[in-house]
Amino acid sequence: MQRLLRPAPGPSTLKSTRWAGTRLAPLRGHPDPHARIGESWEFSTLPGSESRVGDRPLSAVLGHPLPFLAKLIDTALPLSVQVHPGDDPTTGAPGKEEAWVILAADPDARVWAGLDPTCDPAEFRRAVAAGEPLLHFLRTIPVVAGSVLLIPARTVHAIGGGILLAEIQQPSDVTFRFHDHGSERPIQPHEALAAVDLAQQPLVWHPDLAPTQLRGRHLHLEILGPGAHRRDRPRGPTLIVPARGPLTLHSAHEQLQLAPGDLALARADLWLELPPAALAVLGHIDRP
Repeated sequence: MQRLLRPAPGPSTLKSTRWAGTRLAPLRGHPDPHARIGESWEFSTLPGSESRVGDRPLSAVLGHPLPFLAKLIDTALPLSVQVHPGDDPTTGAPGKEEAWVILAADPDARVWAGLDPTCDPAEFRRAVAAGEPLLHFLRTIPVVAGSVLLIPARTVHAIGGGILLAEIQQPSDVTFRFHDHGSERPIQPHEALAAVDLAQQPLVWHPDLAPTQLRGRHLHLEILGPGAHRRDRPRGPTLIVPARGPLTLHSAHEQLQLAPGDLALARADLWLELPPAALAVLGHIDRP
């Protein structure tokens, strides 16, 4: 059994978007190196957007659906102000809790997540009903390479321009947009207001802090600093994200060299070697 998996993104997993930057096309071997690719679905078993490992669909390699979705996202412009729903207890459909690992960021790059402490929820709802721009109502979070954020489902948020990030999320593709900066894409303010919890706030870690763990309702992130790290018998498939600098990943007789922009999936014991100043993030979905 192959224990360490590298993605082989293809046409169905490279997504052109109006806000895309130009970093992903050369990074993922697009025929047009100047193409604007907003998302690369690196590890996905969602129908219609399934990624591959080598020449095989990921679900065939794993033997089951992946319990999360992992992407690379490259932004030149801010994304919409949006919200993702929580788990649906009636249908069992998953919500969309997600986490962002910042791989590269322009000077003064930022994201927005949760209401700013000075904003009254009623004022936000009034602005949504009036169709006003909304970013100034949200908590502004400057980001640099190595920053990590965990965004609970039902949190209002937006990603700014000039950022390359890795995302791990529940396997859902449902988004409701409050505001989209005058684009022609549809917005869903009524559905977004019904889904949002304006008390929700993100968990935020920056690389000047000590390595730690971030736990959401489903996602579990472990931030690792320089040195050797071994993890035996993971509870499920584990995403490995080099957040700053390279790393060496081992499992049994396999070895991979990874750098920021590379993602790997481990499904057995693993150990990592990080040189000085490097950072990595391990991510998985906690199972009951």
